[in-house]
Amino acid sequence: MLFEKENLGAKRILTGLFLAAAAVAVALCAVFRLPMRIENYGEDYLYRRLDGIPEDIKIIAIDDESLNVLGPYSDWNRAYFAELIDILNADEKSRPQIIGLDVIFSGTNGSAEDEALTQAVSGAGNVVLASSLESAHELLSDNDSYYIRTYIKNEYKPYEALAAVAEYGFTNVITDDDGIVRRAYTQIPPDHRSFAYVIASKLKELPEYDTREELAYSMKPGEVEAVSMTKVLDGSIPASHFADSIVLVGAYTGGMLDSYKVPCDYSREMYGVEIQANYISALLNDRTDTDAPAYLVFPLICLLMTVFGILLLRNQVKKSAVLLGIFLAGYLLAALAVFRILYCKLPLTSVFAGLFFLFISSLLYKYTELLKKRQRDTQSMLFSMAEAFAEAIEGRTPYNANHTKNVAKRCMEMLDHINELHRENKTELSFSERDKRQLYLAAMLHDVGKMDVPLEVMDKPTKLGSKEERLKDRLQIIMLKLQNDILSDKKDSIENEKEIEKIKAFLDNINAFNCGRPLKEDEWAVIKDMEEGVYRDKDGSSIPYLTEEEKADLHIERGTLSDEERTIMQSHVVYTDKILSHMVFGDEYDRVRAMASNHHELLNGKGYPKQLSDKDLDVMTRILTIMDIYDSLIADDRPYKKPKSVEDAFKILDEEAAAGKIDADLLVYAKELYLTGTQT
Repeated sequence: MLFEKENLGAKRILTGLFLAAAAVAVALCAVFRLPMRIENYGEDYLYRRLDGIPEDIKIIAIDDESLNVLGPYSDWNRAYFAELIDILNADEKSRPQIIGLDVIFSGTNGSAEDEALTQAVSGAGNVVLASSLESAHELLSDNDSYYIRTYIKNEYKPYEALAAVAEYGFTNVITDDDGIVRRAYTQIPPDHRSFAYVIASKLKELPEYDTREELAYSMKPGEVEAVSMTKVLDGSIPASHFADSIVLVGAYTGGMLDSYKVPCDYSREMYGVEIQANYISALLNDRTDTDAPAYLVFPLICLLMTVFGILLLRNQVKKSAVLLGIFLAGYLLAALAVFRILYCKLPLTSVFAGLFFLFISSLLYKYTELLKKRQRDTQSMLFSMAEAFAEAIEGRTPYNANHTKNVAKRCMEMLDHINELHRENKTELSFSERDKRQLYLAAMLHDVGKMDVPLEVMDKPTKLGSKEERLKDRLQIIMLKLQNDILSDKKDSIENEKEIEKIKAFLDNINAFNCGRPLKEDEWAVIKDMEEGVYRDKDGSSIPYLTEEEKADLHIERGTLSDEERTIMQSHVVYTDKILSHMVFGDEYDRVRAMASNHHELLNGKGYPKQLSDKDLDVMTRILTIMDIYDSLIADDRPYKKPKSVEDAFKILDEEAAAGKIDADLLVYAKELYLTGTQT
């Protein structure tokens, strides 16, 4: 095959680069948890450990019942909280470990109620208060760049006297873009600590946490024990119920606007005090969730994707689907195991999406490869069919046996030469690999119509062809009759002797009269003399030396074919078009039929069979025409002519170009290739 074979090495490199790029892209998405919202939803569903809040964490709720009994919260007396603290701490043996007031007492008027609250908190020693942080943004510049800095503008903390007698921490919650609380701040530099962190650190020495921690919810909304504040104040629930407990006091009604969506239950909102209870439980039990570190996630996901991609490429589609299921299930189980053991979360969405992406990509790749294989098979079938036609055509006759293959080869050499000139910026003309395949196939099929041309025309090496032997036999018989007449004195012996010598002279030079070259005047004289010759017998019958057909053949001025035979021979392009009309070439080879059928058309409109002109003939058809003529001129297997030298062949081609028959510009390229170049 004359065309480039598929570069398997380059294909493997490109496939490897694609796989590496895909693995790196998926790993980066995994590191940055992209797409964040979908990743959050996946983690919300998979990473759940709702094993219950510890029984020693209890909530005293500022609920609807409390508001009904004590009035609107805005009118509440702070003495209620002082009374609550005193009740809970009344018995030293049954007092709570911590009383966390998730209520902000940020202002004071020096009233007796505020004084009572200060004294209650001061005397208790186990109270933690709440504050609220207000953030702000400012635009800063660094040389030519700008950036936005977020900073703590203000902290709404307990009034000064109260803050002096108890620790406090901020109770701000963080909502993601979808409004769900998944994370909480442990501390904000330089000296702001969270409410939950302050409480937990009083009960246990805590490790250093990152500023922003994942919340590990132990329960759904409403599952922590909560009792109405009024029931504690009126003694319905004794203080002993809260012995050694962590007691959180906070809003527990929707009217106080302190409820949020949480990942463990999208259907209900969780009150802020419940979120604090979950966070305290997580800190005390070392159950704050963390994302797997990037330095582990990146190589792990890269390796996973690479192995999966390689296995996909090495297996068929059915096995690839099984592999996808194995990797999805395997990674899911591994992620769950890591979470249960290490409380560490592996990325989900990006990995699953990456596995599906590689799976779909492998299907597309295999489908593309299948299409390419079918195209190669179709191309091989077409080319092998063309080569079979060429063998069949050239096998019919020993003459011009290599013409088809030579023309195809020369057409390819011509296109390669022009492409090389194009790379050297010496011509704007260039040809693609598809162009080369089309022209090669057209060249291999351009003479397929000769299969319908009779062999006596195809194989006619001389003007007389098969008639030559019959003519020789008839002339020998006539000479015998003339000699017999001389011996029997039936006719003038001198006249008969002249006729015999004339016939002998003709037979001795018949090869010269019969060849395809133009005849000289003396040779035409001999033929004309023979045309007049007739032998007449005594019975009145006559035998002409030459028949009318033989006379017509000998009068052929150039070549060996008569006008009728030439018409038959020229009809091979009509048969070519007819044969190729039954073949389906498709879009890839849409110009083959036209090029093969039009290779005897000329730019001046005097070609055959359709008398097309230059506007109808594309550049590749013109190249095929030039190469067909050139190979015919220099061919050494034509019995009716001697081969032309390359120089003489191009002289003839120059004359054809000057007459407007072939493309003069393309002929220049052919001269560069065969006349001044090294190829023949």
